[in-house]
Amino acid sequence: MADMRDLIERFPEQLEESARALREMDLSDFQSSTEGFNPTGILLLGMGGSGIGGAIASGILANSSAIPVISSSDYSIPGWVTDRTLVIACSYSGNTEETLEAVMLANDRNSKIAVVTSGGILGDLASKHGWPSVSLPGGLPPRSQFGRSFMGLAWVLNKYGAFSDKMYAELEATSESTKSNSDTIEGQAAALADLVEGKNIMLYTDTAAAAIATRWRQQLNENSKLLVNTQEFPEMNHNELVGWNSGNDSYVAVIIRTPEDHERSHFRMELSAEIFREFGADVVIIDADGSDQMQRLMYLIQLGDYLSLLLAERAEIDPVDITNIIRLKNELSSLK
Repeated sequence: MADMRDLIERFPEQLEESARALREMDLSDFQSSTEGFNPTGILLLGMGGSGIGGAIASGILANSSAIPVISSSDYSIPGWVTDRTLVIACSYSGNTEETLEAVMLANDRNSKIAVVTSGGILGDLASKHGWPSVSLPGGLPPRSQFGRSFMGLAWVLNKYGAFSDKMYAELEATSESTKSNSDTIEGQAAALADLVEGKNIMLYTDTAAAAIATRWRQQLNENSKLLVNTQEFPEMNHNELVGWNSGNDSYVAVIIRTPEDHERSHFRMELSAEIFREFGADVVIIDADGSDQMQRLMYLIQLGDYLSLLLAERAEIDPVDITNIIRLKNELSSLK
């Protein structure tokens, strides 16, 4: 049985081990796949804990990539996907039905395909079709393996020229920053848990960081068994802000800020926080800590992970348990 506390505490080791394994990988499959191939677009497939890395990568690259880098969590793929598209399928188990269907649709369109997985059907398909693959250690909750899956995805993107050498080097170095800051971050998570426990949690970020809030929500959903709302600036200022007329002291707004946010979004966050407070809500503003974007990303991942763990422990519930998802998958399998 997996121990979620142990898995979260070992996050820095996960990053370190992943970076080492990728440095030692046989590059021949990727070298032959990348040779002479210049994609016109990149599609990142994945669901849940396997797909969140793609959503985060898409947000990071949105303003710097010369080609679209889009994440997709669905059975289908966009109409623009062609033989000039790089499709990276991410499934920790290798058995995610939505990702399997989507990657075969991409294969039907002769897309260039790469894979990040621990095996399963997706691993078998990669072997059969000759898709280059990053192999992950298996048998653990996918959401607990974000470090390995994101590092693997970034490594693949780097090989195809979409994730810079500088940024990848900074990502590799986060094993040290996460290790040295783990105790501090858990303490910050405990203080945050004091503020949000028993409240309806509303998570807000700027558009480019929206997937980080999604990661927090997913961890709070699965580890803490909580319903959580996420929205992004500036879009929420055109709709959800009015919905705060029904807000009250049962809500807490958690606003996550990074230096990469649009300057105007920070003004919007401050003004919106005033409105939230007027309706009785508590407001917590979290500024991402770190000397570069990758350090700030992993700081926020650790903080959200520890928050979800501590809330689960305080409620005396099992953070590993996903009974509802297992029930759904069992019912779906009976329909085949």
